Amino acid sequence: MKRDVVRDEPERPTKKPHIQEFVEVPQEPWDWLAKEREYRAEIGKLKQQIKDLKFENKVQVAADEGEKNKIARGSEDLKAQIREMKIAIRNPKRSRADEKLINGLKKKVLEYQEDLEKSKAGLARIQVKWIKKAEERARSMQQMKRDYERSIALLRETISTLEERIFRQARDSRADRKRYYDLMARMEK
Repeated sequence: MKRDVVRDEPERPTKKPHIQEFVEVPQEPWDWLAKEREYRAEIGKLKQQIKDLKFENKVQVAADEGEKNKIARGSEDLKAQIREMKIAIRNPKRSRADEKLINGLKKKVLEYQEDLEKSKAGLARIQVKWIKKAEERARSMQQMKRDYERSIALLRETISTLEERIFRQARDSRADRKRYYDLMARMEK
């Protein structure tokens, strides 16, 4: 970017190339600032993704917990029915219908227990998966932070170097200008 510099000075001789460099502002610091904004935007996106993953995990855990409770209630109901049937078994007047009912209830209890175990295993898998994703995101964020800090350090170093160069050029420009004005004053005399 170029900045127009307006000064109230007497008419000067034409600019020399090294003086023109002093007036022009380099584009490089602005490029670094744009990269910094991009890094911050990417960090914001990654933080939002982590929040979304946490929310999805909570929803899945809640759903699994509800299914687990439902299966546990069904299992308890069946166990109660089996206890009642065991009491009825002691009664010698059992029919084939009672036998079928008892066997059916036993099968349902086993099915509910298997479903409960599957639900627990699914919940464990989801938790392991979520932990892995969270660790990957954390590593990615740490790497981005290191890259960002390196970029900032390099930018600061570059700015410092450019400032030193600008101050030297300004000092040399003032000395040259003074010398030229002195020469012009001598020549006029």
